[in-house]
Amino acid sequence: MIIVIKPNTPPDGIEEVRRHVVGLGYEPRLIQGVQRTVIAAIGDETEHPSLETLKGMPEVENVLPIQKRYKLASREFHSANSVVHIGGHPLGQGAFQVIAGPCAVESLAQIRESARDLSAAGVGILRGGAFKPRTSPYDFQGLAGKGLEHLARMKDEFGLAIVTEVIGVEHIKRVAAVADMLQIGARNAQNYHLLEKVADCGRPILLKRGMASTIDEWLSAAEYLMVHGCENVVLCERGIRTFETATRNTLDLSAVVVAKQESHLPVMVDPSHASGNRKLVLPLALAAIAAGADGLVIEAHPQPLEARSDAGQQIASDKFKREIIEVIRPWVELAGKTLNP
Repeated sequence: MIIVIKPNTPPDGIEEVRRHVVGLGYEPRLIQGVQRTVIAAIGDETEHPSLETLKGMPEVENVLPIQKRYKLASREFHSANSVVHIGGHPLGQGAFQVIAGPCAVESLAQIRESARDLSAAGVGILRGGAFKPRTSPYDFQGLAGKGLEHLARMKDEFGLAIVTEVIGVEHIKRVAAVADMLQIGARNAQNYHLLEKVADCGRPILLKRGMASTIDEWLSAAEYLMVHGCENVVLCERGIRTFETATRNTLDLSAVVVAKQESHLPVMVDPSHASGNRKLVLPLALAAIAAGADGLVIEAHPQPLEARSDAGQQIASDKFKREIIEVIRPWVELAGKTLNP
């Protein structure tokens, strides 16, 4: 439920309403806007008294039910677009970011060359998998701790913010010690135990949509993060599994539009995993910008043909500025956003 406070209510009046919310068995979340102050009451409405009784309080203008399963992530709770900072880089509310880097950290030389090329291209946020969940147990699984050490060196050498995936609860602290943002991949998008634990890591979370998740399930996964204390969540559409085989996945741009309408959270698009084909990455990236995305996640490798994972979809890092950044910049500006490396 959302409790709308009357305009010009003094702080002690707001506190009185908050105490009543707690007394009824709910957890209050206060949001103070320019024109309105609201209190989101979190809790199972079937197990506690109705908050409708608060309508009788002189400080309360209205009590509104939220029928959606996601509350903190909804526009009803927070109407303005949220901004999430990845290191020192803002994302959302007109600030457009490109996160780029190889699918996996393969060696110090490989990640250093990637970082050097991408930094020169104007990219400020480097991605790379230290831990790689793979469909086959025989595929390259990443360098694990050594990969994290390499990413930490790139942070020091090039001043890049780092985004990397966490695949298990036991890895959270190690990854959070290096990364400016932790990624929850498609395979773990509904691993609710992991979501609960990673929410407390003190870092923003990039939440990819599950390969077969509905938009409602995707936003509900974001709610798991937010209700457990992580307010800085970024949604990432990376394509869903359908009957189509022409692309690796089917990029659902309608999900970008719906997510932007339903939620205040920034929404990014990963055209690399959606297409599985480097020739399709740029066209899908441009379509994502037109659909309203706040940023892109694109894989780039110094030697794509030699990549140990997802070789077919990675852009050559030394061509990234010319083939990606310079092409998308006018599209980003046309969309009313600013490309912020």
